[in-house]
Amino acid sequence: MKEAGGWRYVYASIPGVAHRASGADCQDACAVQWLEAPDTPPALALAAADGAGSAAEARAGAELACQTLLAECAAQLAQAPGADWARTAAETLIERVQAALSQRAAETGLPVREFACTLLGAVLAEDWALFLQIGDGAIVIGAGDDYRPVFWPQAGEYANETYFVTDDGAATRLEFAALAEPVGEIALLTDGLQALALHYQTRQAHAPFFRPLFQRLRAVPEPGCPPDLQAALARFLDAPALNQRTHDDKTLILATRQPAAPIESVAASPAESSETTDSAPADAPARPDPPPLAAQEARGDEAV
Repeated sequence: MKEAGGWRYVYASIPGVAHRASGADCQDACAVQWLEAPDTPPALALAAADGAGSAAEARAGAELACQTLLAECAAQLAQAPGADWARTAAETLIERVQAALSQRAAETGLPVREFACTLLGAVLAEDWALFLQIGDGAIVIGAGDDYRPVFWPQAGEYANETYFVTDDGAATRLEFAALAEPVGEIALLTDGLQALALHYQTRQAHAPFFRPLFQRLRAVPEPGCPPDLQAALARFLDAPALNQRTHDDKTLILATRQPAAPIESVAASPAESSETTDSAPADAPARPDPPPLAAQEARGDEAV
């Protein structure tokens, strides 16, 4: 795959302590793909999904949803520039994902609800960006040290409830946004990290969670996915400091095309910043502010 656009990225899905204790598989999935098409500017596509805790094939559904979304994004980009995509194009993508899940269900003789999952997706080009979401989790974008969620996680009437791409009428739950401007950094995360990465009182991103992660990723000299940093991300997501505060599976995708900041301008680590203590929501668990990746060695969602 030819890397372009200056993007450096890492991604990982890690089973939560509840699934690990029971011997169950991680029910999250994620994928990243560089999209190129004739006469169309290249773009970076990202997808993350969280399989429903009550679904027998949650992991398979999440993996297939991510793979299908990226494949369909590539097909659509070959037909029309992404800057021209509208909500109808996003609805078509969701329909294709639903069709793939329905086909897999038919092949296995299972109801499609056994493949239920949430879905987050983003496509980023030089001067435009597209985002879509069904269910919980979050897409966070930023430039410099300022970060914000594109959408707020979707939740049902009761705790631990959300919506899935396999639901009837999922298109009516679809969140879609298009930006006619470049996006310098982006993160996709599933609900296992929500309480650590989002500030619920202000409905904003918890910037100290993201800053050291992106600072380390910016320092990668070459575009692409560095294997050592990919492995470090997986270790970070499985660190005791995170597992003490969330028992759920955890997925995180990070991508940046921002240059590394000069050494003298890099902010203090979150552990040294007072900002980490005064912005935590009262109704969420205390956040472990992560050290840089280089220093790092179950609930299931229910349908509404």
